[in-house]
Amino acid sequence: MNLSIRALLLLCFISGAASAQTADDDAIPETAPENTTKTAPATTVKTWEAGIGIGAISGPDYRGSKEYSHYVAPIPYFIYRGKYIQTDRDGVRGKLFTREDIELNLSMSASITPESDENKLREGMPELYSTVEFGPALNINLTGDTFRDGWMMHLPLRGVVAVGGGDADYVGWLVHPQLAFRTQIEKWNFSFRTGVYYASDDYHDHYYTVAEEYATASRPVFEADAGYSGWSNSWALSRAFDDYRIAFFIRYDNLRGAEFEDSPLVETTDSVAGGLALIWVIR
Repeated sequence: MNLSIRALLLLCFISGAASAQTADDDAIPETAPENTTKTAPATTVKTWEAGIGIGAISGPDYRGSKEYSHYVAPIPYFIYRGKYIQTDRDGVRGKLFTREDIELNLSMSASITPESDENKLREGMPELYSTVEFGPALNINLTGDTFRDGWMMHLPLRGVVAVGGGDADYVGWLVHPQLAFRTQIEKWNFSFRTGVYYASDDYHDHYYTVAEEYATASRPVFEADAGYSGWSNSWALSRAFDDYRIAFFIRYDNLRGAEFEDSPLVETTDSVAGGLALIWVIR
């Protein structure tokens, strides 16, 4: 995968954790100076920010793999707080419908996967490309005054496209209902998410099916079906300085009971991934 695509996917993964909260009428920016309060005038919120930084991610080649890869790349940084289109810690999203405690939007996420020849278990199999996910998401505020504080439900349904080799191929859909908690601790913004995955057979095929032509003595034929795809917990921490943003995240994945758990491409049911980003805001 070329560096530009890696940088884009790194941005989808990490810059959201360092970005500002949506500028709702009654919300303050996540990247506001420490003395900013909810009563601060709306002029303290910039419509957009731009910058550049460096991001790093370390994690398994794919969920279920014991082989880990590490990525470091420059990343562009762009935050936009428009009325309908926004980029924030949830990534790129477009608002479709908003009420006090419910919002429906379009959102995007991504997953970085190394070239298949870098993973010994997949040796001789087709290249496993990284994916971009896009689709609607329903957010329900459970306890906070706004979506930036307290508990919320995040219910995304996304179509998944594999990108690489100059092509973009649809590889199924993914549902990832999550319970999320957000708060501010001193000068730091903290978030926690826990949720389960359900996916189509095409999506599971992309990672875990072994066709007869690629079967070996140690890698028998396996057909992945649609269904339960495991669960995950994730934690993120970010802080804004005058012209800098810093963010960290860590995610734990568990595949016990997943539809594809018996695939010969699954070496472990437990994995941990993490990353960080350091951003210099130019504007």
